[in-house]
Amino acid sequence: MEQRFCQSCGMPLVELFLAAFAMAQERNYISICGKTKTSIKWTEEHKSSNTNLSISLNNGIYSISGKFNGKQISKKVKSKGKPWYQNIAYNAGLTLKNSKSVEYECFRPDNMKLYTMSAVKKGTEKLDGKNAVRIEVSLTGFMSAFWSCDYYFDTSSLMFVGYKGVNGGPGTPETKISVAR
Repeated sequence: MEQRFCQSCGMPLVELFLAAFAMAQERNYISICGKTKTSIKWTEEHKSSNTNLSISLNNGIYSISGKFNGKQISKKVKSKGKPWYQNIAYNAGLTLKNSKSVEYECFRPDNMKLYTMSAVKKGTEKLDGKNAVRIEVSLTGFMSAFWSCDYYFDTSSLMFVGYKGVNGGPGTPETKISVAR
């Protein structure tokens, strides 16, 4: 299986296209981190001239090649034996539709290191006044104590509707992403 990554979101471009196609429309979000408010527009294509990667998995070994942050890259990384979900926001709702948790692996998009992650369904909560399925995502093992975040999915369509988490070191304010109104 060969995948190309979007530099801006770290998501495989094939998956990005399929997710956008399934949405059948543009999605707009607002991200708030401390006093900084940013508008996010998800569309069918995200392209970057600085990163264009191919990743294939054969016999438990990922082969990564292409351009990463403007530099050629060619390396092999051993799989940890878990399913590969590069961006859990696009598939956790459906992945956990009939189960409580899943462990998966993904490449950190800023350094291409492989991590094992855990996604656990925590039930239904209110997000911006609407019911949403909350899924907690964290690193696994002792690293789980250092970082986690929450993804929110519409209870009926299971589409991504929000995010809460700290994306930085100690003292960094929480980031909240929600559907723009």
